[in-house]
Amino acid sequence: MRLLGRPLPIFVQLLAGMFVIAVLVIALTNMFNYRLTSQLVMNRTAGYTQESVEQLSAKIDVLLRQYDQFSQMLAFDPRVQDALTAPAKGGPFPDPLELGRYMAEKARYLANDMLVHLFDRDGRIYASSDALQLFWRQHDEVSLTPWYGRMSTQDGRMLWVYGPAWRDGEIPAIIGARKVKDRATLETVGDQFIVFPVEKINRIIGETGQRVQRKVQVMDRSGNIVYSTEPREIGTAADVALYSRFGGSTPPFFEWRTREEQQQVYVTYAKSAYSGWTVIAYFPKEAFYGDARQMWMNVLVTMAAGAGIALVLTAFYSWTLTRPIRRLAEGLNRVGRGRLLPVKRRFASRELTQLYANYNGMVAQLDEVIQRLSEQQISEQRARLVALKAQFRPHFLYNSLNLIYWTIEDGRREDAQEMTLALSDLLRYSVHPSSELVPLREDLEQLERYLLLQRARYRDQFTVLMDVDEGLEDQPVPRLLLQPLVENAFHHGLENKEGGEWLLRVAIRAEGSTLHCSVEDNGAGLGEAQLKELEQRIRTEAVAEESGRGIGLPNLHRQIGAFFGEPHGLRLSHSPLGGLRVELTLPLNGTPVGRQPIEERRDGGAA
Repeated sequence: MRLLGRPLPIFVQLLAGMFVIAVLVIALTNMFNYRLTSQLVMNRTAGYTQESVEQLSAKIDVLLRQYDQFSQMLAFDPRVQDALTAPAKGGPFPDPLELGRYMAEKARYLANDMLVHLFDRDGRIYASSDALQLFWRQHDEVSLTPWYGRMSTQDGRMLWVYGPAWRDGEIPAIIGARKVKDRATLETVGDQFIVFPVEKINRIIGETGQRVQRKVQVMDRSGNIVYSTEPREIGTAADVALYSRFGGSTPPFFEWRTREEQQQVYVTYAKSAYSGWTVIAYFPKEAFYGDARQMWMNVLVTMAAGAGIALVLTAFYSWTLTRPIRRLAEGLNRVGRGRLLPVKRRFASRELTQLYANYNGMVAQLDEVIQRLSEQQISEQRARLVALKAQFRPHFLYNSLNLIYWTIEDGRREDAQEMTLALSDLLRYSVHPSSELVPLREDLEQLERYLLLQRARYRDQFTVLMDVDEGLEDQPVPRLLLQPLVENAFHHGLENKEGGEWLLRVAIRAEGSTLHCSVEDNGAGLGEAQLKELEQRIRTEAVAEESGRGIGLPNLHRQIGAFFGEPHGLRLSHSPLGGLRVELTLPLNGTPVGRQPIEERRDGGAA
């Protein structure tokens, strides 16, 4: 490090380096704790809000069930049953006022601000109150509502919907509707409606505590807003996009942009299995991050205090550490001026004592060691490169690394990780020193790793058809049996094809005592003369060692022949797909003949 062209003292370098490291450690630790703590606060708040919404939904269900139970009791009341069934049996029509007073007397035990409204089969009206009335005065008007038809599908159960009522003017109300049945014949004898103001829900919400500012909506199963803490929304249709997200796999807590205000909020909801209603709570994002802001301020204060303490400690430590080194530098300067004076000073550190005593000899030895290690390392690296050239096509390795690099550049880190692991496993499998046979499944896994890298390179340009007979997974085969065949198809067949989709078919089957492995493509293909020449080369060409082409089909053919005997090996033919077909035969569950040759590594070099 230099300042204005002059080297910085080691004290300054140590001070700066150690201070930066200390500050980074403090900052990263505090940032991690902040993120962890803020996430915990967020999760706890989200859990509380979800719990409060579920409690609110449960309280609304309790309220509706009370009215439901009263409705059932009244529907099967003998007096109400006689009033609705007597005219059909030739009896007198009931007095509407008398029946209304009777129902009002029954309703008084539950609530004063509710209406029981009955229609018999002929549309006659019986109501428990004149102060609160059903908005639709005639049965024909009620039957035109969108929800009336669903009453018949409830099988006698209560249908809860939003609807207007009349009390010195139109007011928002909750309506429970059900078909009244003759308890003797179970035939429908009328329609019953329980009506009460929306204000009832407002009282329930007021009784439910809240720690976070929120807006609450209650929607019926038709998507109408039954209740809202913003009264102007009551009776309107809900946001269709939001309503469609409720249920299914949607999490109970998610982020949403409101339809009218276009504001980012958090939404939590609870859906009632009883009424089909959905209770929704909207929370502004700022309400969640109040505690997080305070934590962030505490983090900043902690970081500032930690940085100050770190500066003092690193300055002291750097000074004590560099003082003997400065004295040694002064002694070396004196040696340069011809003053061979020993440093008469004792050090508590044994390392510093050895440094003073053996500096010159150590420099000479270190220079010799570095020279020797450098030459050895260069030789080892050169040997590794030669070995790798004998195992893999350089262009495949270069393309794979470049592809991983650009995948990282594109921000697809998960894809890059998967490709890196695949390439690492592919290299490890290929350079494994063992020459023993491996199960077929391991060679198929190696082939899948190779195809994964090729798919990342060529995308959807090629299709691979795999056809492997069942029960062959444990068949012993030489290591790297399939990859050379497939890579040969890519390099000499598909990559030379002009236009069209690439098709590759890999088939492994057992016939009698022989295992047949074939790879064919729809690539450029070969003429008869070229095919014969290639077969001749496979049977006569020597193995390339440092040509950079890898050990391909010739060596594979030779190794199979040496391993299992002369009848086995490679056969070439024209593929029905249009390209080349390479078939390899092995003895099924066979054993090598003679002495197993030393395995020469290959990655599928070209023929």
